[in-house]
Amino acid sequence: MLIVERWILARLQNRRFFSLGELNEAIAELLEELNRKSFQKLEGCRLSRFEERDKPLLSALPVRPYRFAEWKQAKGHPDCHIA
Repeated sequence: MLIVERWILARLQNRRFFSLGELNEAIAELLEELNRKSFQKLEGCRLSRFEERDKPLLSALPVRPYRFAEWKQAKGHPDCHIA
């Protein structure tokens, strides 16, 4: 995350955006550039490392979206409020 903060946010700090979509587009362009930038001491780039090591190990997303649920026991008080 530190490299993203230094490399992307620092380059955007003096620009003015008039919509969230415009900002997201600028971030996406810089992120793509960062991911394709060659490592200084290693071979390849972040994108090639991801495709070699991480991508083959990823599994498919579930068919149904995750639904958050929280269960708890509740008591009804004499004044009809439930805590």
